[in-house]
Amino acid sequence: MTMKYLIYPTVQLFLYDLRESFGDNPDKIAANWDNFRRKLPEEWHQKLEPYNLDFEPEYVELHQNRLEQFVADDSARYQGFYYPVRMSDMYGLLLDCSVNQQQELQRCEPSIKEIKAEIDRRISDHQPTLGQTWLIYAQLPQFGSHLPADIAKRCYKSLIPDANWDNDYQGQGQIFGGTAFELWRFKSGVPDIPANHHQSPGTATPIFQNHHVMIILYPDATAAKQGAELFSEWMRLFGYRAKIMWAYEQGRFLKKRLKSYASTIQDCLRTIYEENHQTLPLPTLQETLNLGIKISQKYNIDVDYLADQSRTIAINLDNYQKVIENIAQRLQVAELGTVPRAANVTFLANFSDLVAKKYGRQVEKDYENLRPGLQRLELAIATIRSLVEVERARQERRFQNNITIFGWGLGAAALVSSLSAQFPYVIVPVEVLTTEPTTPPDRNSITTVELQPSLSASWSGPLISLGYSLMAALLFSFIAWLWIKITDRTD
Repeated sequence: MTMKYLIYPTVQLFLYDLRESFGDNPDKIAANWDNFRRKLPEEWHQKLEPYNLDFEPEYVELHQNRLEQFVADDSARYQGFYYPVRMSDMYGLLLDCSVNQQQELQRCEPSIKEIKAEIDRRISDHQPTLGQTWLIYAQLPQFGSHLPADIAKRCYKSLIPDANWDNDYQGQGQIFGGTAFELWRFKSGVPDIPANHHQSPGTATPIFQNHHVMIILYPDATAAKQGAELFSEWMRLFGYRAKIMWAYEQGRFLKKRLKSYASTIQDCLRTIYEENHQTLPLPTLQETLNLGIKISQKYNIDVDYLADQSRTIAINLDNYQKVIENIAQRLQVAELGTVPRAANVTFLANFSDLVAKKYGRQVEKDYENLRPGLQRLELAIATIRSLVEVERARQERRFQNNITIFGWGLGAAALVSSLSAQFPYVIVPVEVLTTEPTTPPDRNSITTVELQPSLSASWSGPLISLGYSLMAALLFSFIAWLWIKITDRTD
């Protein structure tokens, strides 16, 4: 394979982090700031402007010196700079790295690989939360045959070894006379959500692979210098793009979670009706009701959050289109200058057309389809609540009936017991025997002595009283139970 060369190859990585999401508290906002700040060298943290500004800036540079330069290694082969900004509710960071020799020819594949390795080393494991874009630009040599498409393919393969140009190619245009190529690979993977999933919004993150690459090959050094000054426009454009794709993935995750919530409630209703709710204990019904109320609250929050994602896509799409217009106007001025520069950025609009026709519309339709589900969910909860109230009323009625039956029996037993206590012990006459001499007995008089009755005789009375009391209690309890049954039937 013929070796290809570039002049002053530069690789730029645009990283984007979320500053504030729906419902974030100050602690979460501060944590987001710390996460973003860790992408910069620690000794530079004090040079950053405060993140908690009193206003919501559309675009503000966070570094005191605007661009913080660095030298890559001891040999000073590579150099570059950091460029941190805040754009409304997100942070952006540009990490620029290039060879130090601006005029020397550089072999295409090795130079791109080495520059990317230097950037990866500096970023380490501090990955962005919203997304990222790689931008490669260089000047083509004046001699020999250098087809821009061929060199762009080599650059792309060096940057992402497992990439497929034919599948990822999105379009091309012209910027300051240079040929620009856009490539994009997007693989979405919303994680499975179990039926009992009850996480709050924002606690889970969808899984997706999204890399976006721009390659611009300029015809001369003047064009390359003009193109290098577009980094602030690229920062805005790629940031709005990343926010759109992030919101779309959030919408897909919310859709799946909302469906799991609705499925859980339907399973609860199905179980109640299949097993006959009258046989289910009240604690089980109450637990089901509490679960339904909790899910309904989460469903309501997630539906609102889904609508917020739809608005996020619409707002950032509008901003994306405005940046394209600004770039086009800037290129048009250059095209009318002393050295005309061909310009055509219509290829950038391919993404905005895709968002308008697919991604934005999909999230909007998901909201329209899932919003009525809240009413169905509330109806299901009302059904479960009515079953709980019926079962609670039935248990209260059963308790009152038991109290009535017990009261009747207890009253009857007490009445019989009080009546039996009115009967005294029987006094029996006995003769008293003695060894002392006595006078002949007077037959006309009989001496009587009252003796203590035997043990069996002393218990027979209370036992008989107790027996009569129990019989009375059972009889009147049965009468009360029969009366309640007849009353319930007539009701």
